[in-house]
Amino acid sequence: MARTIHIQAIALGCALVGAAGCQGNRSELPPVHLIQNMDFQQRFDAQEVNEFFQAVDCANAHNPHQCEGRAARLPVAGTVAVGQLHDDEELYRGRGPDGRLLDRLPAAIKLSTELMARGEERYNIYCQPCHDYTGGGQGVATLRGGGFSVAPKNLNDPQIRAMPLGHFFDVITNGKGTMMPYAAQIPAQDRWAIAVWVRTLQVARTPEEAK
Repeated sequence: MARTIHIQAIALGCALVGAAGCQGNRSELPPVHLIQNMDFQQRFDAQEVNEFFQAVDCANAHNPHQCEGRAARLPVAGTVAVGQLHDDEELYRGRGPDGRLLDRLPAAIKLSTELMARGEERYNIYCQPCHDYTGGGQGVATLRGGGFSVAPKNLNDPQIRAMPLGHFFDVITNGKGTMMPYAAQIPAQDRWAIAVWVRTLQVARTPEEAK
């Protein structure tokens, strides 16, 4: 009996709580916002004007169009994102102190079997479709794709083999001719690995010159 009364009391209490959330009549008062969920906070929306910054901008403006006062401030001139300084000229641009393309690996990268294996893997992903697995320039995109105004280079051509190692890094980074740049897709370390693999393919074709 006592247990039944307790259950009924709990059920009645739940019903009353639910009924309290119902508003039968219209009211000009706002509803009670028990759980805020960060619905109300002091912040600025995208492109919203900030009166403080607007006063600063207007005071320093040379023309009315510079009197923006945007809340989202532009970065200070010369700002560099964390990890994006890339101040190693050898590693990130493939050039030595004299500004010339390197004919060796940068000091930050050591030649190893792992580097060559990585270079082969990346080459087969990004370069093989045009240059084929041996660097001969007869990849599937060349043979079946069509539309090339200039055929992909044969990387085993004597003129290409004479290029310094940094040349291949530079071409991968910045592109050349009809070849697009791959700096956005391939990290610098992998670009050097690919350059090493290209040189490996060349040496495999002409081992007598490598000696």
